[in-house]
Amino acid sequence: MTLEDDVARRLAELAREQKTSFKNALNETLRRGLEEVQRRTERRTFRTKAEKMGTFAHLNYDNIGDLLELAERSEHR
Repeated sequence: MTLEDDVARRLAELAREQKTSFKNALNETLRRGLEEVQRRTERRTFRTKAEKMGTFAHLNYDNIGDLLELAERSEHR
């Protein structure tokens, strides 16, 4: 494994601050990073519930332009 210079420098600083070895600083940092990555992937997917909103017989639901126009008009009332 090859570390980039900036990463090696930060790990060396961390090891000095924590008064531990470079190896321990590297392993602990990797453990924490891996735990964080795993926590992110375990999050639940956001879901919404569908609601029946009904339909209007006079509307052509195939014409998105008319639907947008209706929505914009009703929004400003």
